[in-house]
Amino acid sequence: MIVGARRPGTGTMPAARHEQWGSPLGIVDVPRPEPAAGEVRIAVEATSVNPIDMYTGRNAGYEQSMRLPFVPGWDVAGVVDAIGYGVTRFEVGDRVFGLARFPYPAGTYAQYTTVPAYQLVPLPASVPFVEAACLPMAALTAWQMLDAAGVGSGCHVLTSGASGGVGHLAVQIAVARGATVVALARPHDHAALYELGARSCVDYTDRPAVAATGTVDAALDLVGGDFGVSLFDLVAPGGTVALATAWSIPRYRAAAEARGIRAVACLVEPDPVALTAIAGLVDAGRIRVVVGARFDLYRAVEAQAWVTNRLGFGKAAIVVGDREGRRERGDQAGTRGGPA
Repeated sequence: MIVGARRPGTGTMPAARHEQWGSPLGIVDVPRPEPAAGEVRIAVEATSVNPIDMYTGRNAGYEQSMRLPFVPGWDVAGVVDAIGYGVTRFEVGDRVFGLARFPYPAGTYAQYTTVPAYQLVPLPASVPFVEAACLPMAALTAWQMLDAAGVGSGCHVLTSGASGGVGHLAVQIAVARGATVVALARPHDHAALYELGARSCVDYTDRPAVAATGTVDAALDLVGGDFGVSLFDLVAPGGTVALATAWSIPRYRAAAEARGIRAVACLVEPDPVALTAIAGLVDAGRIRVVVGARFDLYRAVEAQAWVTNRLGFGKAAIVVGDREGRRERGDQAGTRGGPA
């Protein structure tokens, strides 16, 4: 159960935590972590919600890595607050963001977290913390899937789930690489996807329209199941389907081989080199993350429901520190708002 805001005790901090697998998130005071050698502690300004957060909260994803009590979250943006032994790449006060520790617990639904320094990159001054927090897992998933599918200049690529956190970034990154993109999404999201650079948009529920899109060089499947397999018929012989869900659907590889194409399963991993490149694209205005909803830490349950129920376009952010919001308002109160 989410409780009201309160001041944590000395040496402690608020965090959203599962006490048992599948139990509701509750806000509890936990010890503030200390950075080990090679780590930095971050005063978390924002994190974001990804579907894997809910799976792991039920112990239904990467069970071998999880343990109770469990603080979800892997995306992080904030300010370096303390430095562990041997860290030279950052100083206290630096603005940073990254994908922390995945697929091992990172606990970014909290006021502070510690992260291996090499998994973080500097945050450009032009990028707000909330937007930065919505980038790491989603943008790196898109980037690594596009790499696995060999998508570059001149490629014709199809993306399912194009209005979601990963999908809307995949569209933009593919376009930034010089590819032509077919985006599958509900009609009410088409205008936004065209604005983000999609060449064509198709209602994924209209199977004849999907079939009529013609062949593509590569496809990114962010949906899975029978629908994901149906996309294989749209990929030209010798092409590739990159799958975000193939670890749970063993028949994908055989189905691809029968059609003369390749299926590759992708598990996102921290990649500071790629994340630096992504930050550069954001800083240059070539891609942008759509923050569809913002919640404070005490409304983490609502933030997860927004993602689970697909209540909007893009990403849901959890604002923890709200340093930028306080500066804009000229006060010291944290944000208590819901969806933007």
